[in-house]
Amino acid sequence: MKTYLEEITKGVYAFLLWDESWNSYNNCYLLLENNDIILIDSGKEEHSRFLFSALKSIGISKSDITRFIATHAHKDHIGGIQFLGEIEGFIHNKDLELIPENLRYKLKMSLPDNGSIVSNLDCVLLGHHTKGSVSLYHRESKVLFCGDHICFFAEPLNDHNVVGTGKLEREKFKQFVSDWSQNEEMRKQHNFSLFIEGIKDINKFDVEYLCTGHGIVLKGNINQFFSELLEIE
Repeated sequence: MKTYLEEITKGVYAFLLWDESWNSYNNCYLLLENNDIILIDSGKEEHSRFLFSALKSIGISKSDITRFIATHAHKDHIGGIQFLGEIEGFIHNKDLELIPENLRYKLKMSLPDNGSIVSNLDCVLLGHHTKGSVSLYHRESKVLFCGDHICFFAEPLNDHNVVGTGKLEREKFKQFVSDWSQNEEMRKQHNFSLFIEGIKDINKFDVEYLCTGHGIVLKGNINQFFSELLEIE
């Protein structure tokens, strides 16, 4: 199983695992701040051992994790939480119907539509990929965790680099959005206007690193990338 664990910036780590069933990287993130060790998204249940093994390589055991936050409730983002102990877990209540019954007790449905949460994270409800999809912004590191609102599903890593400018990925995503914008049926079916509203919401933050649910972590000129997406509208 191909995996990567890399420090994005001080106190922020990305874990990427190549999921052969989807031919895509699935991403999780770790935020270390003061006495908190926060796991943002957890990957699939069956991949948990690879995540926990990678964390051990930097001296962190699963029992050290103090909080869990889900960007949304799909199984590749919350499946691993059942192997965490009695920690605080957070998700937006609009994703309640997507959460398996056996996991609901581990998650507080208390993420706000717009507001600050634990460890200086700003939460914004995007509501496009799922009804309860959120973005999380860490002001100190200028890192934005956007879940699958933007992602690079099925894209390989360039030269095995987890963090990069992602010039090719940006261009391909802009082309995808452009094609979407010009197809009236697809615009309606996949709520293009709500997607664009989400980009406007996250473009209000000063972002240096964009951490998506799948693939490369983008570094540099992130707000310019958002603005270019908004110009497509």
